Amino acid sequence: MRQQTFFLTSGTYRIAVTTFLPKNSPRSVLLFIPPFVEERKGALPFFVSVARVAGEHDFASVLFDFAGAGDSEGEFSQVPFSQLETDIETVVNWVNEHFADIPQTFCGLRAGAILAQRSAAKFQSCRALVTWSATPGKSFFRELLQRRMVNDMIAYGKARVSRSELEEKLKNGESVDLDGYTVSSDFYRGIQDLSPVDVSCPTFAAPQETRYPPFWNTIGHVDLSDLIQETLTWLDRTIPEKSTADASREAQTDLPPGDEKDFLELSVRDAKNETSRSCRLAWERPKDKLPTSGALFLHGWSGDRTGPHRLFVRFARELANQGVLSLRPDWIGRGLSDGRATDASIAGMADTAQQALDALRKELPENVPIRLVAICSGCKVAITLASRNQDLSELTLWSPESMGSLRAKSTGRRKLLHMVAAYGKKLFRLETWKKILHGKVNTDLVAKALVNQEVRSAEEAKQEDRSLEAFRTFRHPVRMIFGGSDPDAKGSLEAYTRFCEKNQIPYSVETIPHAGHSYYGEDWTDQLFRLSLKDHA
Repeated sequence: MRQQTFFLTSGTYRIAVTTFLPKNSPRSVLLFIPPFVEERKGALPFFVSVARVAGEHDFASVLFDFAGAGDSEGEFSQVPFSQLETDIETVVNWVNEHFADIPQTFCGLRAGAILAQRSAAKFQSCRALVTWSATPGKSFFRELLQRRMVNDMIAYGKARVSRSELEEKLKNGESVDLDGYTVSSDFYRGIQDLSPVDVSCPTFAAPQETRYPPFWNTIGHVDLSDLIQETLTWLDRTIPEKSTADASREAQTDLPPGDEKDFLELSVRDAKNETSRSCRLAWERPKDKLPTSGALFLHGWSGDRTGPHRLFVRFARELANQGVLSLRPDWIGRGLSDGRATDASIAGMADTAQQALDALRKELPENVPIRLVAICSGCKVAITLASRNQDLSELTLWSPESMGSLRAKSTGRRKLLHMVAAYGKKLFRLETWKKILHGKVNTDLVAKALVNQEVRSAEEAKQEDRSLEAFRTFRHPVRMIFGGSDPDAKGSLEAYTRFCEKNQIPYSVETIPHAGHSYYGEDWTDQLFRLSLKDHA
């Protein structure tokens, strides 16, 4: 398949669009409409998987990020709810222009499924509709409030503000911080009106749960391979195949050329399988001036290049205002890069990061400083990369995981006990048991989330130790920032402090009180950025 990412102008914003083109002339164009806030990150692996499988059946796919989400421009707190419909219309018009006379299939997940319904009723170009786990706006927002309560419970031991108080603020025109996003009263009003509508086109409606229940849904992704296959079976049955002559023609769609000023594609060699796959990266460039330094962003194990609640996008754009050229890669098997989730490893990520670093150097003036900005297991990649490139100017490590022999044997057990303690508070509530007894909590998924902790092999641990050994001679600043409510923070902080002091590596450590592992709160985000920029004004 031919895959390409570019920007389209939508109103006053530029929105990121990715196309997946099959080799043959497409029988239909699948237009994927994402859900909101952090659910966009969870939806992306599913959308990409569907798009790639659909490509084998001669379906083209178009993915996009709303303004204020993903790689698109804009701050979520400032984007009006009406912009969502503007973005959808922009993409539909673009598809009409570049895929003339090819039927369109609108596909939406969760709250995005309701938007897909409404769009299917509005645009005549839509010939079929696919909805997964359709969630009306009021229900979606109620779950968003629940997640705010969960974050508070984990951070402070109790919810600081009730759901009714938060809603009252929104009704009175104020904004509130939910799930790491500042939600405006305008967004609140818009999502309250987001309700299902009737459509006349053929519809595949899958009610299957596509993520863990709200209290547990930050743990991981549900296996959706059966749902993907069921969806493709329906599409094959519903959308007629092209004639043999049409289907054999290569897709000659006139798409905008890829602009390496915004996005980059690198070929990554897999020595084990003797194959090459594409790693896809996004640039953040200073406007109207030459860069004075560079930054390479390294995301965590289950994330993508945007970072949790767009931390990487927002921080990279803040750095760009200070003259910093940044590059944000998706690891192989993550985000928009090629490969499966199981293809990922810290060693493989480090090899990809080296190629990304080399590409960044080529775009920078000679001998300017380059820093690494990493989160979670991406910090292991940063240390590995720094051990090979000891001229890097700084490591900025957010919630760094202990690596190699620095990782205490009790780490996995401590994480599990932390989750059990947090969930235990929930189990003491009468409303929780009512939900369990009435089948409103999928206890099987909860059990899997609790027992499926991330593990590493003995060989991976040895590789990490080899990187640590080479890192002992690194002599540039290592800045570590932890969240006070992160269960792994104390052990990692102590381990890395001992390591840096023993090996005379210059370092600093900061802890943001009550913040979680991914800093899901606007105040925590502000502190994180301020601490990351300290002494670098």
